[in-house]
Amino acid sequence: MSVSILLELKVAPGKLPDVKAYLESLLPVTREYPGFIRMDVFVNQDDENDIVCVEEWQSRNAYETYFNWRAENGVFDKLATMIAAEPRVRFLDNTNI
Repeated sequence: MSVSILLELKVAPGKLPDVKAYLESLLPVTREYPGFIRMDVFVNQDDENDIVCVEEWQSRNAYETYFNWRAENGVFDKLATMIAAEPRVRFLDNTNI
């Protein structure tokens, strides 16, 4: 069973264009990573500094392997210069309701 991940980013004021461009530059490689299924990136209509990435991966382990690989390559160090708070990650199982 796949897992859904919500990655919430609080963007620093004035940095939305930079964050969007950075995420866009990362997504081609992300989409080819083992275990990746899909991702949609949303900007909150009421707060443009609030981004939510809704991801689906084959497993939590696949996502965590990807996440650690990105961390080792400095992706989050660069992202940290553009966000105002620690990212929030939530792992969700579909209830099939």
